Amino acid sequence: MMMTDLRLDYQPYRPTPWVGLAMLLLVSITVALVADYFVGLNNQAAVLEAKVQHIKAAANIDVLKPVVHSGVNRSPEVKRANEVLRKLTTHWEDLFVGLESASGEKVTLLELAPDLEKHTVKINGEADNFASLMNYITALEGQIVFGPVYLQSHQVQMLDPQKPVRFSLLAVWQETP
Repeated sequence: MMMTDLRLDYQPYRPTPWVGLAMLLLVSITVALVADYFVGLNNQAAVLEAKVQHIKAAANIDVLKPVVHSGVNRSPEVKRANEVLRKLTTHWEDLFVGLESASGEKVTLLELAPDLEKHTVKINGEADNFASLMNYITALEGQIVFGPVYLQSHQVQMLDPQKPVRFSLLAVWQETP
C-alpha cells in the first residue's frame, strides 16, 4: 500500500479579502493624487523662483541706471525733513534743565517758544515782583545753556491783589553738541 501525502490545514478557508483590496486600491489612488499635487506645487515654485530672479535682475539694472528726476521740486519736502531731523536731534534736556535750575518759587513759567533757526527761546511767565523777575534773568544768564537774556516786555497786574509782574523774555539758546 502506498501512502498518500498527509495535508494538515488547521486554518478555515477564507475567501479573498475584498475589503483589504479595496483599501489598498483607495490608498494607492490617494498616494498618486498627492504625488501629482506635489509635482504641481514643485512646478509652481520653480515658476515663482524664476520670476523672483527676473525681478532681482531688473532691480539691479534699475540701480545702475542714472536717476532721472521728474522735474518735481522736492525742496519743500527736503526742508521739512531737515526741520524734523533738527527737532529730533536737539538737546531739549539741556534747555529744560537750565530753565528749571534758574527758576525759583517766585517765578512761574507760562509759555516756552523755542526757535531752532534763531537759537532763541521766548519765555513768558509771571513773577511775584520786579526784583524776582530781575533775579530770574540773572539766574538764566548764569546757566551754561543760555547766552544773553533780554526783557521784551513786563506789566504789573494791578487788578490782582498780589500785583504780580507778567513778563516776556527772549533768551539766546546756546545748544551744546
